Amino acid sequence: MMNDRNVVPERRFSADDSISVVETATGKRVDRRDFLRLTGMGAGALAAPALLSGGRSVAEAAEVSGTVPNLLRNGTYPVGLWVAPPPGETTVARYAEIADAGFTFVTGIDGCGGFCPPGETATAENAALLDAAAANDLDAIVYDHRISNIQNHPSEQWRDVIESILGEYQDFPAFAGFDIRDEPNASAFAQIGGINDILGQLDPGVLGYVNLFPTYASADMLGTPTYQEHLARYVSEARPDFISFDHYMLVGARPTIREDYFYNWVLVRNQALQAGLPSWVFILACEHYGYRLPTDEELLWQVNVSLAYGCKGIQYFTYWTPPLPGFHEALVTVDGQLTPLYYAAKRINNNYLQPVGKQLLPLTSESVAHFGEAQPSMGVEVFSGDEWVDSASGSAAILSRFHDPKRPNQRWLLVANREFESTANTTLTLHHTISAMFEFDTSERRYVPLEKAEPTGPATLAVHLEPGEAKLYRLHANQGD
Repeated sequence: MMNDRNVVPERRFSADDSISVVETATGKRVDRRDFLRLTGMGAGALAAPALLSGGRSVAEAAEVSGTVPNLLRNGTYPVGLWVAPPPGETTVARYAEIADAGFTFVTGIDGCGGFCPPGETATAENAALLDAAAANDLDAIVYDHRISNIQNHPSEQWRDVIESILGEYQDFPAFAGFDIRDEPNASAFAQIGGINDILGQLDPGVLGYVNLFPTYASADMLGTPTYQEHLARYVSEARPDFISFDHYMLVGARPTIREDYFYNWVLVRNQALQAGLPSWVFILACEHYGYRLPTDEELLWQVNVSLAYGCKGIQYFTYWTPPLPGFHEALVTVDGQLTPLYYAAKRINNNYLQPVGKQLLPLTSESVAHFGEAQPSMGVEVFSGDEWVDSASGSAAILSRFHDPKRPNQRWLLVANREFESTANTTLTLHHTISAMFEFDTSERRYVPLEKAEPTGPATLAVHLEPGEAKLYRLHANQGD
């Protein structure tokens, strides 16, 4: 386990990547089996029946699903969570609360957490999760220990094993993929790549889900000398359909954040663009160990920084508060009470993230620049003017530009407040070729034309942002300029 300054890390994999562990503030190690026992997902489900099978074959599923996992191509901005309601709370009503809060998918773990004895499988919890999710139009990524522990079979048997497991899930409408690994060491990348290849051959609509370490993981945990090499090897060896990572930056007293937070996003964004893959992230939504409970503004700020760096899927850590030492409060308490942060997430997801995310989802991140920081954050690009925005003045902001190759004379500009504790007033002077500008109205879910403040001269955008807020604009340039 790693220790970073005074913060004890959250969920982690052991060095050999065979046991997931968390480490409490007292130094006690809790493995995934203990976690599941504490949350009620114990070995009592060992005798659970297998999931139902039948209907269309895996081959037929592959024929109709296309070449991209469904969760990455359905046109809805993915908003997910880690730590779903425990088995005793896996009900349609509880999953209705998830859907009402603007989430689109859940990630679950099975009854044994990957530690069922050979030849036995616990699937009752997965079946209940999938049914509850389907009743609320949610997608679900399931954890099945047989997939994660595929190395227990000779490699020549992997395809048959995975095809058999897929057959058990294919009749569940909510089934979207398998949670293969959380924060794997690079030594596991080849195995992950083998699983991804087989899933892609059998049913490309099924997502092979993996979440990566943050930059503050040690070289031993990464299995590589640098984080850049970790990302590059992951893409080349694991052959993923997307890149997901976590980075929990709200440490200690406000307004402290980790100094490598933006740098982590710089590296992930660069790797994702180079590989042509979407990037996802976990945002902090739970007070645990040295991480503070976000304010509403800090929650929104994490969302907007992620969007600014081209993020195509946002996940909350955690939704339900785990009954573990060191975990205090998330969106839902350990005994099932909805907290104020639940309602903040509900507002953000439904009123802001879904409409803005839908606009940005099909676009490609073109540039991300920071303006107005007294001491620029590690690794970021400092704004210096470009062919769309000549100059900036006023408060610190993150300027993020997106493009659509089909519309070369248009650009989308997301202007995000650099701060989550103060308002920002930033004025942008646009390039003289900009002929029209529009602001996206999140309530009306449409672009509203903006008039130039001065009939002559370059257009300007006077952007007022509340703490953590961002605004989306669309700019049109003169044809041929």
